[in-house]
Amino acid sequence: MLHQHDNPADIQKRLPLLAIFIAVFTLALFARLWYLQAIKGDYYYEQAESNRIRPVKLRPPRGIIYDRYGRPLVENVLTFDISLVPEDAQDIESTIRKLSSIVKIDEASIRTALDDAAPVRTNYEPVKIREEAPWNEVALVESHQEDLPGTIIEPEHRRHYPYEGLASQQLGYIGKVTPAQRKQDQPDIGLLTGQAGLEKVYDKYLRGTPGRRMIQVNAGGRKVKDLGIEEPRPGIDLYLTIDLDAQKAAEEGLGDRAGAVVAMDPNTGEILALASHPNYDPNLFPRGISPKDWVRFSNDPAHPLYNRAIQSVYPPGSTFKIVVALAGLEYGVIKPDDTVTCHGSLSSGRHSFRCWKREGHGSISLHRAIVESCDVYFYTMGERIGWDRVAEYAKKLGFGSLTGIPLPDEKPGLIPTTDWKKKRTGEAWYGGDTFINSIGQGYVLASPIQECQLMSVVANGGHFYRPTLLKQTRNRETGAVKTFSPEIKSLTTINAAALDLVRQALAGVVAEPGGTGHAAQTPIATVAGKSGTAQVIAQKVAGRKLAEAARDHAWFIAYAPVENPKIAVAVIVEHGVHGGSAAAPVAKRVIEEYLKNVESKIVH
Repeated sequence: MLHQHDNPADIQKRLPLLAIFIAVFTLALFARLWYLQAIKGDYYYEQAESNRIRPVKLRPPRGIIYDRYGRPLVENVLTFDISLVPEDAQDIESTIRKLSSIVKIDEASIRTALDDAAPVRTNYEPVKIREEAPWNEVALVESHQEDLPGTIIEPEHRRHYPYEGLASQQLGYIGKVTPAQRKQDQPDIGLLTGQAGLEKVYDKYLRGTPGRRMIQVNAGGRKVKDLGIEEPRPGIDLYLTIDLDAQKAAEEGLGDRAGAVVAMDPNTGEILALASHPNYDPNLFPRGISPKDWVRFSNDPAHPLYNRAIQSVYPPGSTFKIVVALAGLEYGVIKPDDTVTCHGSLSSGRHSFRCWKREGHGSISLHRAIVESCDVYFYTMGERIGWDRVAEYAKKLGFGSLTGIPLPDEKPGLIPTTDWKKKRTGEAWYGGDTFINSIGQGYVLASPIQECQLMSVVANGGHFYRPTLLKQTRNRETGAVKTFSPEIKSLTTINAAALDLVRQALAGVVAEPGGTGHAAQTPIATVAGKSGTAQVIAQKVAGRKLAEAARDHAWFIAYAPVENPKIAVAVIVEHGVHGGSAAAPVAKRVIEEYLKNVESKIVH
């Protein structure tokens, strides 16, 4: 019905405008619908699904670490964690209160866990509230799912070190990912990654690929059902070069004494045992080490986290006489039958330098000088050779440089020269410096692995192999095996006649009357070796009496069997005083355990 003020002519004029408006509106509506469906359809579908489906990342089981014969050194055990997804909890405070009452965790601890995870977590990533929860708590949480929105049970393959401290500095440990690691290049490694030792060095092998567990939730964030699992892919298994029995022998031989043991196959560079004491239990770290334990480790004056086998350097003591002997023979300065008369000391300038045997050794030649470790003989020969030539030969035998073992923070030690002393101290090199450094004291410093490398080179005739710890890898899913071959770094030419003379003397150290290494004798093989004493400057050391801190370090280095060397060993016992009594028995135990396995031809 028309009103009085409506004019039919006016209405007719406005109809085209109305039609245009309707057409434009319809086109805009269809364009918007097309945009939402065709262009943004996938995005909004994912958004809708994310409000209904929650992916829960499943950490993959890390690769297992075995010894050379297939015996597990590091493994995984299945445990269950209680976790909370804050985004799925409608009332987070209510969930915290109820969860606290069920699993007996105080509310403050739950909030702390959420706050600590906030800076690094992504949306819907679970936050662990209770790790390795007991079965009764797991059952309680599952039975109260309706009252605990956002709470889930996560199965975990927890890292386990069955031998606790055995080879701990070598194997290392895993720990929570740091913000720097997340930012760098590891967004998918989950919450734990290798933080030290081989766990860190070979983390990309061991890590595996995460899986996903898809969960359907209702509008209140409560789980409705599991939609399926994309299984994680386990990490690659590692077979190390280590012999578990030789490693145990090294650890047991050291006992509660500080020190290190390195054993190597001189024909391949494979590390057969590598021990450092005191050690630590790596099982403390995957669960998140407590502040109390971390403070204890950090403040321990014995430094249990420190790998003495590669990171500590000591005066090599009389083991360095091997270097001087080879250098003197090579340069033609030492003749096998030339004798030196030892009266118990030798003077240089106003100073007198003693031999360890106060009454002296009398007239002595090279062979007996090595067997009985006469200091005066090597004072004399060091002076005749000239220190810089001794230093040059020592570097030729690997001292003063890294061996290249695939473990972090190896130290190169030190071989001084006359120029080095001048630059370092502003003083000239004196005759007494030559004396004292020629018997492995003074400025000379070497690590246990360098000493083991020396014996390997003597045993094999000059081949420098890069020390290796990884023998094979195995893909657990496909069964594919990759084997790693020995790597020769260099070949050093050593005069064959000189080498033969020194080898005979080293065998005499263990087998002949007057030898300083009788304690290394074993009925299963002939052993060649050299004892050493590294003098320690008396100083107050926390946790030790002054007298103990001033005691000398004890060295023993060896290889066996003499006729066909299969193992080289270096042992240092800090403050052990005598290498022949403190360190040689440890070397004997390691040699015996390894050769027993070799003879029985154990294979994995």
